[in-house]
Amino acid sequence: MKITHQKYPDHNLANETERGENLGIDFILSSILGLLVVAIIYLIYPSIILGFSIYLKAFGIYLGVRFVYYFCFEVMYSRTPGKFQTQTKVVNKDGKKPSIYQLLIRSISRFISIFSGISDDERAIHDTISNTFVVQDSTLKRIESRQPMILLFNLLLVVCWVYYFTVNLDKSSSETALLLALILATVYAVLVGFRRIGKKKALKKYR
Repeated sequence: MKITHQKYPDHNLANETERGENLGIDFILSSILGLLVVAIIYLIYPSIILGFSIYLKAFGIYLGVRFVYYFCFEVMYSRTPGKFQTQTKVVNKDGKKPSIYQLLIRSISRFISIFSGISDDERAIHDTISNTFVVQDSTLKRIESRQPMILLFNLLLVVCWVYYFTVNLDKSSSETALLLALILATVYAVLVGFRRIGKKKALKKYR
């Protein structure tokens, strides 16, 4: 996406950085919720997930939860947690709250919008299909969602490590993949933590 404010001069479109931050926060939060729902359903009703199409069923549930996440937040607030962070919101062509139908189309088409990042258009694919816009509005109340997201991610990471070491797991390829994912996620969390500490020290130095 390339925001030039020339194609849609009447709309104060959110820039690439804001859209990227929205994507990062909402993807992580909705993915965590989706995976948690899959895990809970598996623990309560294992027969629903088990079978030849185990991964297909789990992936379908995961996408369903992500759809509900985006649709409900934008219906109620015209904003997702990511947009609360960046002071952006979803509007229609008149700058008002989109209809439920538009938000339904927007939430469904979001899953085919993966190539929007390399497009030269000023709107993402799901924006265009639903005829909606993501605009910046500095008058909106900003709610910090980055900190809760980091906390939730770290908490989930701890739970996964506890599960790995307390449950009697075999050495199947799936368990190996889980261990690898946990190691990579832990390294990522540590690097992010050190980066945040470095930023805080730099801020104190220049004060």
